[in-house]
Amino acid sequence: MSFKKPTEPLCQSCAFSLKNHKDKGTEVDGTLSNDYCGDCYESGKFTEPEITLKEMIEQTVPSTSKSRGMTMEEARNYLEFLLPTLKRWR
Repeated sequence: MSFKKPTEPLCQSCAFSLKNHKDKGTEVDGTLSNDYCGDCYESGKFTEPEITLKEMIEQTVPSTSKSRGMTMEEARNYLEFLLPTLKRWR
């Protein structure tokens, strides 16, 4: 299966959709982040600063599987393709 990087705005840590303002994290000054979701980023800091790429992939497989209509294996393969291209993991 080949994958394409989505064109919608994504969290640059977990690949969660950032289409809705309510899903965005916050900077130190309280403004919304255009790069990270609220689960990954609050007040200008990562909520889990020590998490590894592999741990992030495993943590997000279930929600990606559900939101994208993929099997768990397809979601894992997709995340292994996508996450390393995101800002946090480059």
